[in-house]
Amino acid sequence: MLEAFQNNMMQNSLFQNCLQPFLRSSLEESKAMSFLNRFDTKYVLKIENAFDFLKEIKDNYSLLQINDEIIQSYRTVYFDTPDLHCFNLHHNKRANRFKFRTRHYLSNGKIYNEIKQKLNTGKTVKFRQRRDGMENIAEFDNDFANLIHTNNYNFENLAPSLFVFFNRITLLNKYFPERMTLDFGLRYGYNNEEFSLNNTAIVELKRERTPDRTVSQDFFRKICKTPSGFSKYTIGVSLTHEEAKKNRFLPRVRKLSYEHRSVV
Repeated sequence: MLEAFQNNMMQNSLFQNCLQPFLRSSLEESKAMSFLNRFDTKYVLKIENAFDFLKEIKDNYSLLQINDEIIQSYRTVYFDTPDLHCFNLHHNKRANRFKFRTRHYLSNGKIYNEIKQKLNTGKTVKFRQRRDGMENIAEFDNDFANLIHTNNYNFENLAPSLFVFFNRITLLNKYFPERMTLDFGLRYGYNNEEFSLNNTAIVELKRERTPDRTVSQDFFRKICKTPSGFSKYTIGVSLTHEEAKKNRFLPRVRKLSYEHRSVV
């Protein structure tokens, strides 16, 4: 645990230095580009490439700052059925799929129950509801059950299937309605096992319409990087659940550098 904490602090410090040239944006400005109904495009980078990426785009993006913090941390619990129905929808290439999660936004202490659905049009739709209090986020509470039923999902037997921690940098395009996140320090936990992806950064472009060419995409073209279907949930389940059907995701898992340890 101490080693993971030290790695997290070291990476945070390096990113803090790299982010100094960026202009700052407020949470209100970020909310104007929350895009709960959106198109997503993801790229997976090594940490050293993530630093190069930030240097390349510094003049075209502003940086979200919340309570004087420019790097936000998140704890998330995903819920699934005992036979991993949500995971299997993704593995079986179902165009219409969904995830259920409770997310704790550590920068402001807020907790939300969330449904994230991928439509067969390629758009992502998110439903979420504020969760009051600091109770155990691994508990599937009545409010979450009501949120699921209100949005016509019929599930009664959901239980925690994955615990996730990561750090996030949020960037707003100055010239185009686009919000972009860069996640790093990703850690998975389940059944007393923990996996840390210390050399992986995930860049996600979020837009209300199909992508126009921007400076971020120019960078990825320059380094010959194509969009990736990286899903935190499916990669995490593939690492932590031996019983899961994961053939489709194994090529991606094999390319990742990660550390594994048992948690007593």
